[in-house]
Amino acid sequence: LVIAQALAALTGSLLHLLLGASYGAAGGAMGATIVLMIALDAMHPPAVATAMAFGLRTGDVSNVVLFGLALVITAVLVLLQ
Repeated sequence: LVIAQALAALTGSLLHLLLGASYGAAGGAMGATIVLMIALDAMHPPAVATAMAFGLRTGDVSNVVLFGLALVITAVLVLLQ
């Protein structure tokens, strides 16, 4: 879960920096995330939506801190199970 989500966020952010906020960045991030999740055996299908959200981000708003906080909370909840 943590690997897939972090990978998706990084992939989406990278393609956003390279291509800007566009469908190309979102589609490329989704495709790259799927391939990397399969290669690393870190499957978590909702991570594809994370990649798309980071690829389509607009303006100067940074959602990295909020995403990191959500990821930490999710990891803590998984560990508490």
